[in-house]
Amino acid sequence: MNHAEIIIIGSSFAGVSSALTARQLYPNKRVLIIEKEGNIGHIPSSLNLLLKEELKHLSDKTFINEEQLEASGVELLLNNEVLDIDLANKSLLVEDENTHESYHYDKLILAMGSSPISERILGSNHPQVLTTKTLEASKKALQEIEGSERILIAGGGQIGLEAADAFKQVAKNVTIVEASDQLAFKYFDSDMTQLLEEKIQESGVNVIKGHYVESIHSQDTEFNVILSQDIEILTDHVMLAVNFRPNTKLIEDQVHCHLDKTIEVDEYLQTSMADVFAVGDLIRAPYAYTDTDYYLPLVNHAYLSGKIAAMNLYQKTSAVPQALRVTGSQLFGLYMVSVGLTEQEAALFYPIETTMLEKEISKENPSQITVKLITKKETGQLIGAQVYSQSDILTLADLLAISINAQMTDEALAFQDRLFYRGEFSMSECIYACALKSYQKRMSEVFLDGN
Repeated sequence: MNHAEIIIIGSSFAGVSSALTARQLYPNKRVLIIEKEGNIGHIPSSLNLLLKEELKHLSDKTFINEEQLEASGVELLLNNEVLDIDLANKSLLVEDENTHESYHYDKLILAMGSSPISERILGSNHPQVLTTKTLEASKKALQEIEGSERILIAGGGQIGLEAADAFKQVAKNVTIVEASDQLAFKYFDSDMTQLLEEKIQESGVNVIKGHYVESIHSQDTEFNVILSQDIEILTDHVMLAVNFRPNTKLIEDQVHCHLDKTIEVDEYLQTSMADVFAVGDLIRAPYAYTDTDYYLPLVNHAYLSGKIAAMNLYQKTSAVPQALRVTGSQLFGLYMVSVGLTEQEAALFYPIETTMLEKEISKENPSQITVKLITKKETGQLIGAQVYSQSDILTLADLLAISINAQMTDEALAFQDRLFYRGEFSMSECIYACALKSYQKRMSEVFLDGN
């Protein structure tokens, strides 16, 4: 009988984060990760980077490797799949290539991640439908798309747009199908995606908005994709970039789950079963400024939830904080950042104001930058922000996330102390300038009301 005090199922971002934290906090405990794939640390965007010639091999870029993990003292079982979980007896049935082994645990962290297979799309589980979630899936996708004339991407969110930007390097005909009337609508308002959509059109990528994929049918060497309103498209390959779902099939009948199959957890990330915790893409997060829980299959949420679960294994000390949606991408020559609520989301909860600013980044960098801040109308508290530019502005996401988490107002952000270096302020000056514009607009309304 194999026993480890702490077992983590899955080497996702959340799984690795929880393992490293547990090893630091409990050095006398055996910490074991069980992973069904043959590798760890895969970054799903590696295929896109390879197609853009920013990588030579898919395995060149990882967030951690096997040697680094084991050097920390964490044990790792690769190519081992958990076939059964018995929470009542704290045991797992694990299969490698030749044998079945039972493992017992004291504390269990579920970190199996998510999969882009949609129950709403007939045929989405076809083995030739492409994904990039794992290294093996990315290798298969790379092999399949070489020499392809036509690729259809189901989903026009961040993942779908990043894939389209990369796939246009190898395919003559790339089509995005998006159910919404706007691309990237979860992260950006329509006034912040106009330039992006123009650049997509210039690139030759076809975009079909307001329709969704109903079914995927394999026909010899091609696929017939049926969209809503009986639209049919023939394509060589289909990639799923929509409807990520938590991998909870092994556990959903033993712990309480929501209707969307995410696992219910308390504020310390413990499930309805004692000594069992769930992290990352398996759970919802308390969404900042909304008083609601939200499914956030994002790396920053996964990494943080893994750390918090590990901290609470033996004593509940750290409640999960309100989560922000923090995203950043390079899409069709634009760098785009979104943090917090969009204007459309924020308006559901508060009276709001929006402020936009377009300016040159600096004398040394004359590239245009566009900033949009979303604030509460009465107080000026920042609750959302979006930025884009042809220059790399992705690091601004951290400043914006810190500002929103700290509940800063436009006034506080505008007059924030900052470094003046060699005759120039940093790129963040553009954020401060937009905050000042927001504050001045708000104060002018106060003065008008006073008169």
